[in-house]
Amino acid sequence: PYFPAPKGEQATQYMMRRIAPRRIWPPIAFGASIACWYEHVSRTICLLICKNHRLWEFLTKLLTRNRIRTYLVEGFCCHTHNAAWHTLHNIICGTAGKIEGYLDMVKNRLKCEVTVFHGREDELIPVECSYNVQSRIPRAHVKVVENKDHITIVVGRQQVFARELEEIWRNNSTT
Repeated sequence: PYFPAPKGEQATQYMMRRIAPRRIWPPIAFGASIACWYEHVSRTICLLICKNHRLWEFLTKLLTRNRIRTYLVEGFCCHTHNAAWHTLHNIICGTAGKIEGYLDMVKNRLKCEVTVFHGREDELIPVECSYNVQSRIPRAHVKVVENKDHITIVVGRQQVFARELEEIWRNNSTT
């Protein structure tokens, strides 16, 4: 996520307030809030979830009557509690002070096309972030997918998403 930090404001704190404001609804925002602002609580929760991953996988299969694949649960639980914390905090919030430099590097040094996919209904990362990236990298194309959120932009439309990626690769390999 990219939000340009106002002058004089620490980028990491600004990013955390934008991405993970302290709120309890919707549940995905509550999870982001806990993970970003309450390090020890989130590490403990991640440890309990990851340590008991077989139980969570079983419950997911039981509750859904094995109608959905549990790879999201498996993917989440494969991280240790420490890795889960570092993934969220360091990548999303920790790079906030460096992201403008990274975007400048993409803009000035790389000549490839940039495509950003974003779900219109994403409650975790606002669509505004993708447009902020586009304003920083003029050749970036933002593709907003209607009626999709942070997860369903891929899950449930894997074939369509794969075709979109193949089209991007095909177009870039011919230029």
